[in-house]
Amino acid sequence: PGLESVLAVQAMFPVTSRLEMRGRAGDRDFLGQHNEMADVDDDDPRGIWNQLMQRLLAIPEYQDLFAAAYPEKPQDDLTFADAANAIAAFEIEAFTFLDSPWDQYLAGDDRALSNKQKRGAILFFGQAKCVECHAGPLLTDQEHYNICTPQLGPGAGVSAPLDMGRFLETGDLLDSFRFRVPPLRNVADTGPWMHNGAYNNLRDVIEHHATPGANLLTYNPRKQLDEPELHDSLKNDSATLTMLVSTLDSQYLSGPLPNRSVIEIEAFLESLSAPNLHSRLEETIPESVPSGLPVDGI
Repeated sequence: PGLESVLAVQAMFPVTSRLEMRGRAGDRDFLGQHNEMADVDDDDPRGIWNQLMQRLLAIPEYQDLFAAAYPEKPQDDLTFADAANAIAAFEIEAFTFLDSPWDQYLAGDDRALSNKQKRGAILFFGQAKCVECHAGPLLTDQEHYNICTPQLGPGAGVSAPLDMGRFLETGDLLDSFRFRVPPLRNVADTGPWMHNGAYNNLRDVIEHHATPGANLLTYNPRKQLDEPELHDSLKNDSATLTMLVSTLDSQYLSGPLPNRSVIEIEAFLESLSAPNLHSRLEETIPESVPSGLPVDGI
């Protein structure tokens, strides 16, 4: 209750994850102090949120910031939902860019896209079938599909050393290796790509989407990954490959694309990036935060 948007809902959960933010029992925090967040049971998210609010409100500057954001709300009535709403408001304000060349083209500026980008758009929304999943204002239908992403890394949950994606939430074997379709705004600037960073080349990503089964068989992590420790984490044994292909959502595939088409689609995807994106993102990074933790750049 009290959450104002889907973004606010999303902000509630990374703080509950031991791997993402909370740490494990016995861990020390950045300052070498006892990490009380790690003491809360995993099945007590409300306890985690309450503990986190206690930590935030123990910092005078955060008290002032919450009072400014919620002037009608007594401090004792604040919950982590209020923090999540604030995080969501920041994300919307800081990261909404609606001035990409594609946006300008949709607004009527026919010169905003090059001819190559226009041909790429025609392919994207037509022959290449990208729009079957990448539709709508954010270019995602928010659904989950299996496109045979190479299995890299330690895996997840009970499926480790594999990451069986949506199956881990639903328990339905038909959801094996399905992952949510990501939005494509600024996609050319958000590599490496796929849910596990399997590709560092956008053209290779496009080719994989066209013929995932074939690309899965020829995938070489040494050509894609800069981290040598990940090279040997690829699971490409016959049993894993068979499992991946067995639930492939093949109805959305275009089939092989000529190299020229791949280049044109890549050009279109580049048109989805806002101008001066990196410098604009740099401007959102504060010099300091109330907790005193160090602030890194992008």
